[in-house]
Amino acid sequence: MSTNVENTSLEKKREYYRNLNALDTTDAKPRGWDKAKPFESIPGARCFPVIGNLWRLWMPLFRGKDIVAVHKELCAEYGNILTLKGILGSGFKQLVVLYDPKDFETVVKNEGVWPIRKGQPSLEYYRKLRKDSCPNFGFATLQGEDWFTLRTTANPILLQPKIINEYTEKVDRVTTELVDNMKYLAERDEAIKTSSDFKNEMDKWALESIGVVALDTHLGCLKRNLELESEAQKMINSSKQIFELMYKLDVLPSMWKLMNTPTWNKYVEVIDFLIQTSAKHVNRALDNFDKETDTTKEAGSVLHQIAKKDRNIALSTALDMMLVGVDTTGRILSAGLYFLAKNREQQIRLREEAKRLLKNKNTPVTTKVLAEATYLKAVVKEVTRLAPIGVGNLRTTVKNLTLAGYQVPKGTDIMTANLIPCTTDEYFPRAKEFLPERWLSSHKTANPFAFAPFGLGSRSCLGKRLANLELHIAFLKIIRNFDLSWPHEDMCFTTTIFYGIGKPLQLHIKALNQ
Repeated sequence: MSTNVENTSLEKKREYYRNLNALDTTDAKPRGWDKAKPFESIPGARCFPVIGNLWRLWMPLFRGKDIVAVHKELCAEYGNILTLKGILGSGFKQLVVLYDPKDFETVVKNEGVWPIRKGQPSLEYYRKLRKDSCPNFGFATLQGEDWFTLRTTANPILLQPKIINEYTEKVDRVTTELVDNMKYLAERDEAIKTSSDFKNEMDKWALESIGVVALDTHLGCLKRNLELESEAQKMINSSKQIFELMYKLDVLPSMWKLMNTPTWNKYVEVIDFLIQTSAKHVNRALDNFDKETDTTKEAGSVLHQIAKKDRNIALSTALDMMLVGVDTTGRILSAGLYFLAKNREQQIRLREEAKRLLKNKNTPVTTKVLAEATYLKAVVKEVTRLAPIGVGNLRTTVKNLTLAGYQVPKGTDIMTANLIPCTTDEYFPRAKEFLPERWLSSHKTANPFAFAPFGLGSRSCLGKRLANLELHIAFLKIIRNFDLSWPHEDMCFTTTIFYGIGKPLQLHIKALNQ
């Protein structure tokens, strides 16, 4: 009976938003349109025959320059708005790039009730290829009512602090395994005078953490000496390979749209494995849930809460979390440990807070501990300011807009390059420095739309509360247990599909005595 009521309510909500969407996507001209410069006069970077502007995305790799540096050069040369034409493989015939947070705000406030965000072409094609076996996989590629149905079902659960906080104990246990592995690697490095790449451990931690939430399963990714053919090791490898392959397909020159290239075939193989394995664990958890009585069911489980409303959406949500929740969180944690290792004063201050809240190294992190960890939260904000997973956010305009003094017609693909103002002194004084203290004062950016590590608007990251929970616990436990140092040249940061550290995370770590 309750399911019928919920379905009726959802259908009424859909009809309401259909009508609202029709009103919100008209061809009306906004205020100031007639005084704005025509769209065709927006300055643009030079477009070469055949390769278009694609060279701007991959040539920097050969010159030791990252895409962020390229964007800063473009902003300096063309101003706060420009067009890039001919970005082959990206799905954009023409992309308008914005650098001013005031324009970011205009885009977000006019994105409509069903915002359009184009996904990666390779993932969209994969969804079509597997539409019968996994029809709703890939939140980022869904649009309109399909996207609305999934988000309306998942939002009240994944964005509810009370439900996410139920996972504090489980994520704490996973992070304890990470800490144990770090101790082991530190002792081994000291004995044989080597330097481990801790990025691999961060990725394993991220996969294990997301597994206890998305799959209700302890995957065993942090076990030492995993067999190469074990399911856990294959999932670790697959979670890393997906975005490496996506970068080769969607950013670098590729013929995959014309023929089944080896890279495309590997891409399909990797996603197939991750989906099939994840689906096996999800269905097992849901089947067990169906057999439980009302008194024994775990009310706080994300998977079960969504399954109560729609089992297919629960499966789709879990698969998406497994796809995008590993490389992303692992990248942010890795970048944060590097910043803390490089900035002694900030590391010491975080450790002082960690010692105050965690009386000894093995004290578990609780929701009460996290509520009092003010400097920890400032650290995570500062890490995501300097090293968010994305350079910016994508939207397709659903109405005519005026941006940076130019007419931008409905249906235009837009990128808000948020990382540029985030690393500019105009918006963040001493922007290149790692200063968590800036978040403790009454500091406010000149425009709040500059800082958007999880995106903005109704298409912002669905897993942002879970990601913050994982990061808060990991940073607190690691700094409570270890002293970090970085005796190397500065880390380089690179952009493929995501932004993050571009070299091995060869931290020097020393276990604390108490």
